[in-house]
Amino acid sequence: MSQLASQAILILATVLIVQAVTGAEQTSTEKDGLVSRAIAQLGANQYADREAASRQLAAMGVVAINQLTRAAQGDDPEISVRAVDALRVMLRQDDSELSNKAEAALESIAEKGTSAVAQQAEVALCFFDAAQAVSARMTLEQLGAVISETSPTGIRVEINENWKGDSRSLRLITRLQNVIHVSLFGTQLTQEDAGTLGRLRAIERLDLFGVGLSDDVIKQLRQRLPETEIDIRKGGKLGIAGMPLQGQCIIAGVQPGSSAEKAGLLPQDVIMEINKKPISDFADCTSIIGEHKPGEEIALLIKRINPDGSSNQIQKVVVLGGW
Repeated sequence: MSQLASQAILILATVLIVQAVTGAEQTSTEKDGLVSRAIAQLGANQYADREAASRQLAAMGVVAINQLTRAAQGDDPEISVRAVDALRVMLRQDDSELSNKAEAALESIAEKGTSAVAQQAEVALCFFDAAQAVSARMTLEQLGAVISETSPTGIRVEINENWKGDSRSLRLITRLQNVIHVSLFGTQLTQEDAGTLGRLRAIERLDLFGVGLSDDVIKQLRQRLPETEIDIRKGGKLGIAGMPLQGQCIIAGVQPGSSAEKAGLLPQDVIMEINKKPISDFADCTSIIGEHKPGEEIALLIKRINPDGSSNQIQKVVVLGGW
């Protein structure tokens, strides 16, 4: 093939690529324009026009989601409500990509918290979650979550170091029914994960041990779950079981391989002080330990009962483990 012919082919190929890209950009622009016009029609004077625009947007699929999300958070109540409803229709489709993106859009709207549109988005998600509850439980358990019945009407979800999921799979918790207690131990969470937990409005207790959330994110989470008892610990772990009703911090058991075992703590030892602060009971002990991170040192003052009934005090410096 001559050099001239090769150059001609290269020029032709370049022209075709430019045309293809330009055509794609035009198509995308045209679609965006169609979505914009349909959203404007959601606020039309005629009911029939509003209904037609709602159906059109729901049928447009993924290309309409970003604009619908913005419209739902706009100032026109009619457009906002209908935008959320279009996303709700997309959420229920068999197309997994469309359903997932519609779910993410509704979650972002629901996270705004108090407006009627946010509540509408949350209701749509709750109905969807109910339909998905059985498969969600199976998937969570396969990924390492421990789900147990805590009462005839409620369940507990525990996620620990065996968890193999990610932020997306953690969202499956919101699809479970009757969750009243969620515990996360040693699993590093993101702000997105905190948003997921914030949707669990009915839970009574939330344990967050060593999850790495910032104080600001924790504050926002408390605001979203004002009726929930939230136990926050930075992740330090001593590795003891206690006797909470004894009026003092008596060690009931020592976890094998734990920091407590390595430090030589024994069952029936009484923790009297941590870092020179008096300890009144087991809850006081766990609260103070929870203020420390894994790898940090704490100084313990221990009272040990000897076989002859006498006692002596022992000082220990313990390097905390982690959840």
